[in-house]
Amino acid sequence: MNAPFSSETLAAVEVCLAGASALLYSEPAVPAVAAQVAACQFASAPFAADNARAARGLALMDGWCAEAVRAAGLAVDGGGSVPAEAAVAEVAAVLAEDVSFAERVGELRREWLRLFVGAGAPEASCLESFYVEPNSHMFGRTALTARAAYRRHGLVSERVGREPDDHLALMLGFLARLVQEERAAREAGDEAAADEAAVEQEAFLTEHVLPWLAAWRYAVEKHARTDYFRGLGDFVFGLCACYAERFGIRYDEAAQAFKKRLG
Repeated sequence: MNAPFSSETLAAVEVCLAGASALLYSEPAVPAVAAQVAACQFASAPFAADNARAARGLALMDGWCAEAVRAAGLAVDGGGSVPAEAAVAEVAAVLAEDVSFAERVGELRREWLRLFVGAGAPEASCLESFYVEPNSHMFGRTALTARAAYRRHGLVSERVGREPDDHLALMLGFLARLVQEERAAREAGDEAAADEAAVEQEAFLTEHVLPWLAAWRYAVEKHARTDYFRGLGDFVFGLCACYAERFGIRYDEAAQAFKKRLG
């Protein structure tokens, strides 16, 4: 591992991982998306914004939001964001009542279901087992080992037994929890516990997330029809790639795989 991250950087990583987890896991709803748009949530990110793929993802999602604002008849500045003087709650309330905005969110909901849930097989499954288990067998080894990792930290999925534990959103949320534990330990001066949490992050990331993340991003890019979800695919990939660099791991474009740097 490279030099330990500062408490501020760890907090930024935690926010981004938790946010990405929520965006993948939750079916888009008008109030939530209106709040994202009103707050200009995708105009920037506290971590990974300098990663090319993450930056592209943010730009795509922010562009979708700007277009939604324009379609609702609200004024935006040249950067496509809601004016600073407009209260976020007021803008969100206006958007939530707008028919065209509700239609756009309905499109997002249908796309989320098609990409990540599917009436049969989803077009961009978020399950690790879909990519790595023989015959894409669910509730197999990968799901069970992920569940065991969660339980070591007192965590149980609210859908345990009904949904595999190797869902990308759950795993990003778990990594956010490990980052939180590392940050708390470093702030308390317990470097041994902090280092242990960092080691566990690397192990979980390299075992459960990185091996299939490129295939997932490709599926999202291929099948997504909105810039919102094209952007989300790019942002999640860029965020994980940027965070993996902390552990000396980089994405090899030629090999289309994550590799550990030697030396």
